Amino acid sequence: MSLKKSIAIILTLMMVVAMLAGCSTTTETPATSPEATSGDAAPTDGGEEQPAEEVAERTPATFHFFYSSSATTTVDPWLDTPVGQWLQEKTNVELEIEYLVGSDVRQKASLLIAGGEYPDIMTTGDASGDYFAAGAFIPLNDYIENSTNIKNCFTESQLKLMTQEDGNIYWFGSHASENSVYPSAGYYLSMDLLEKAGYPEVTTFEQWQDLIIEYVEANPTYNGTSVIGITEPTEAWRASAVQYGGSRFLAGYQNDGLTVVDPETLEAKVIMTQDFQKEFCLMLNRMWNLGVADPEMFMQTDEQLQAKIGSGRITGTYDQRSMIQVGLDALEANDPSRMLVAFPVTFEGVERERYRGPRSFAGGSGLAITVSCEDPDRAFQFLDDLASEECQTVLRWGIEGTDWSYGEDGSLTKTEEQWAQYNDINYKQTSGIEQMGWFNFWPGLEPFPTSGTIASPSNTPEYAQQAYEDYELEFLSHYDAQTFCDWFDPSYDAEYEPGWSIRQRIDTSDPRKIAGETALTITLEYIPQLTQCAPEDFETVWAEFVSKLDELPLDEYEELATQMIQEGAANYQN
Repeated sequence: MSLKKSIAIILTLMMVVAMLAGCSTTTETPATSPEATSGDAAPTDGGEEQPAEEVAERTPATFHFFYSSSATTTVDPWLDTPVGQWLQEKTNVELEIEYLVGSDVRQKASLLIAGGEYPDIMTTGDASGDYFAAGAFIPLNDYIENSTNIKNCFTESQLKLMTQEDGNIYWFGSHASENSVYPSAGYYLSMDLLEKAGYPEVTTFEQWQDLIIEYVEANPTYNGTSVIGITEPTEAWRASAVQYGGSRFLAGYQNDGLTVVDPETLEAKVIMTQDFQKEFCLMLNRMWNLGVADPEMFMQTDEQLQAKIGSGRITGTYDQRSMIQVGLDALEANDPSRMLVAFPVTFEGVERERYRGPRSFAGGSGLAITVSCEDPDRAFQFLDDLASEECQTVLRWGIEGTDWSYGEDGSLTKTEEQWAQYNDINYKQTSGIEQMGWFNFWPGLEPFPTSGTIASPSNTPEYAQQAYEDYELEFLSHYDAQTFCDWFDPSYDAEYEPGWSIRQRIDTSDPRKIAGETALTITLEYIPQLTQCAPEDFETVWAEFVSKLDELPLDEYEELATQMIQEGAANYQN
């Protein structure tokens, strides 16, 4: 039976969730059992049902929920799916869901702040600092202290990381979880290229470029259209891949937003001023002048980019997997022999790569209750109910009997057919499984206390054993590999709050934040010029670009980011 992978949905909602709440590898006391918040009890030992505990009846409520990202499906994941309907009935809450239109989170935040009216519950996205400065959210400290479930989803250190300078917590931060099936980011090459090149292990930036150039020269067309050697996202916030995202990994740094952080000193530096960003731009210039780069790269929408990936024309790109998953899914359906495979490419001499990043917790953004909510007590009760083991099981695993059942030892199990459903994108969208990532309070690698099963099915050994299609297994056999993560270094324990989370927490009106955002604007203006200029003019354009950045107080942004990272580092020691 062919298994359609949908780890995409997990990753997409969890990266948009490193804006929200999600998963990690450590917590303190396990969350309370399902009986604590429901009238139905889950089997605990050998599948035998336990008597349900009495709980207070939940009064009906309706809340306006705003999700700071665009909708990923045409199906409303709360109202029209079995999982959503089950959770509405269990919590006695209906949600009126509003998604972000477009991709500009800060523009939406400005409109809400200017109007002074907010949804009842919302995710903060990259505008956490703006909302905090505007006083948009209620403090959650007392609610968390007196909660039944949520207080057990975060360690003391994580609670400190969510605490703002006034001593209050205003949103639930995000856990991050390692995935063992696909790496989260990398420099991609098509399987067709790799096959024709004899399945090389791709490790250096120069090797990656040369493989693309040689392939396009030998294979200029596919299905009657031109083959594209390399393309990159350049629309709105997706342009971060060329502004700073692709170059940091080449130099051996982890994802710290628009900064790189020295792992020894925890000193932060803005990427756009670094020499390795220049090397990335030189690659774009080389590809462009050789006629290998996408001629529409700086004019395409993200939708057009996904379509090109799905068409099989793309030979190479850098990106985060969740950001191109729509295109990869289409490509698998159209011609899996041209599927894109990620490699941990670095500069020659870099001793350690950090593509898979740390197992971390970020308090820079998340899920909040706003000051416009007329019944914050009931809103928090709703969120606390969702954090129960029973609700988290349904959110992640689906409906008992339909999507999973209890094994003899009380653990959650799926049949082969149910795993196939879980791996089918259409089924996951229509069933609602893992379509509400903003409510995944539990760490995805943490076992449920009652069943002993890992919270996220995609992190279970059973999933990893059968997650791949036949063509993927055949491809991996040429590398003597078990997974597409085998040639990447594993994740590691985080030692500080990631730079992207730090950036989210700084108010947009802060002059230091403005300097960083202005640098991004200037970079996006100059990247096309640096790419499209004649090779002999590159140094001149680069010097002009750097002079523009030198006019900004970027050193003050670096000092602020360094201070915040160093001050919070102690919270990552336990």
